[in-house]
Amino acid sequence: MAEISPAKTMSAEGWIATGILAATLAAFAWERPRPEIVAMAAVLALGLSGVAPPAQAFAGFGDPVVITIACLFVVSAGLERTGIAVRAARSLLGVLGSPSEVTLTAALMVLAGLLSGIMNVIGAMAMLLPVTLAICRETGISPTRLLMPLAIGSRLGGALTLVGKPSNLVVNAFLVDSGFPSLSFFSFLPVGAALLAVGAAFMATAGRRLLPAQAEGAPPAGRPPRALPEVYRIRERLFRIRVEETTPLAGKTLTEASLGESFGITVLRITRGRRRLDAPASDERLQPGDVLLVAARPEEVERLRALGPLEAEPGAGPRAVLETDEVGLAEVMVAPRSDLAGKSLRELEFRRRYGLTVVAIWHAGRPRRTWLADLPLEYGDALLLQGPRERIEVLREDPNFISLDVPPPLRIARAPFALLAAAALVVLGASGVAPISLAALLAAGLVVAGGGVTVEEAFQSIDWRTVVVTGGLLPLGLALHTTGAAAVLAGGVLTVGGHSTAGTLAAVLAAAAIIGHFVPSVPATILIAPIALSAAGAVGVSPVPFMITVASATSVTLVTPISHPASLMVMGPGGYRFIDYARVGAPLALLLTLTLFAVVALVWGV
Repeated sequence: MAEISPAKTMSAEGWIATGILAATLAAFAWERPRPEIVAMAAVLALGLSGVAPPAQAFAGFGDPVVITIACLFVVSAGLERTGIAVRAARSLLGVLGSPSEVTLTAALMVLAGLLSGIMNVIGAMAMLLPVTLAICRETGISPTRLLMPLAIGSRLGGALTLVGKPSNLVVNAFLVDSGFPSLSFFSFLPVGAALLAVGAAFMATAGRRLLPAQAEGAPPAGRPPRALPEVYRIRERLFRIRVEETTPLAGKTLTEASLGESFGITVLRITRGRRRLDAPASDERLQPGDVLLVAARPEEVERLRALGPLEAEPGAGPRAVLETDEVGLAEVMVAPRSDLAGKSLRELEFRRRYGLTVVAIWHAGRPRRTWLADLPLEYGDALLLQGPRERIEVLREDPNFISLDVPPPLRIARAPFALLAAAALVVLGASGVAPISLAALLAAGLVVAGGGVTVEEAFQSIDWRTVVVTGGLLPLGLALHTTGAAAVLAGGVLTVGGHSTAGTLAAVLAAAAIIGHFVPSVPATILIAPIALSAAGAVGVSPVPFMITVASATSVTLVTPISHPASLMVMGPGGYRFIDYARVGAPLALLLTLTLFAVVALVWGV
């Protein structure tokens, strides 16, 4: 292609677009505003500033890449609900027999990677997470040893195919919009295969030594229900409080007593004579003679006793049994696509809504057992629940949660339709018979028509945040290109790269990898891709290796758990801390970055 020199000066519109870019990156790195709010603010800024007319500012929501991403979520849900991943995992275990930890690490990473190549990364993780925990229970291996490798494998597998992750589709859209041919279904395969192979080899060898031996308090064989109180260290916080006529609690409802709001106390059970009320409703009125089983800090119990005569004693004896034939314990995780994230239990009216008590929350690498009502839930938080077993079964089917102890019910009979949809997606996408957007739409239609998911489940399965963020930021990426801002910014990249092809590619890769650790993958890709496109034009080479590098760089941002929902998903179940991600992720990210550069340079002759 003809050489394109970067612009020496920037137009007024270019300066405005650059300012919007800087503000958008800062907002994403700050993490306080929700990503979709940031994206819509970018749309508003483009329109009001006159950089893009309204039709162009909103054009991203009608872009084929947005429709493709939405359809791929539906296909992924079909593969989840029909048990394709579960059967693949069981088949793998059958072949391996009695595998060692090293073998399991490598096998699970490869399996997660292959599934992520045709499902979305989150879908693959949602299916394999409970399966891996079951494997831990059967083999006696701590979840801490396998869950982080599983998340890493799923992320690296997203670089295997064009549909592996939204970033791949985004860079393809930029290429097509700029007049270049579309990438093929397997254009990413050399890079993805190399990243997955190197990642699996590292985690099966040196990476294993960097993982914690076991999460604090977690049993070596995982978390069967009977062990959950020990995992969350609940029993040391259990107390029995007796309500007397002269106590200030008598005659008040739980809401009026304000035990949670004022003392951080969670009421697990009320024993009234021979009657037991588990997960009592907030309007339950306390009566003299009631015995409350509560989770609380000792100092808060003493503070409550100071308000009036009150009998309180440690409740970790036999009478504090948390499970019966009717009442059970369950461990669930806040799903990455959950609309509960950012809200507290009080805001959700959790007990009234689900009829269950949140006994503890595994949050930021440690169990939280008191003052839970106002703690905002985050993706990957694990919740220890207690309540009627039928209520637990209902909650396990709620798409806002992923069950960590019992796999969700599967529609095995519908598996052939899900496989047909996946096959249609791969064949049509790889052959070029139909654009990938139409292939994805056909595959999603087959999943719904075949009963893999219902229409309602199809809409629930779509991560609308990703859809909104992608549609909202695509016009900004286009504005950076059309106003010449990307060309000027590319000039800075050329300076850093020494005006050589290899140096410029290295500079683009470094920028993508660094920004990707602080900005979600889709926004990072959309905002860096126009600069990479202009940089490739400035050095007179094909933009394909540059764009594949930008998209693939989002798979190697492994130093912090906040860089991708898949990393957050294993934080609670694995008992990881932030430092664990840095210890494993820093050397692996460096190794994978070098691998990415070497493979792109070798395959595309950079």
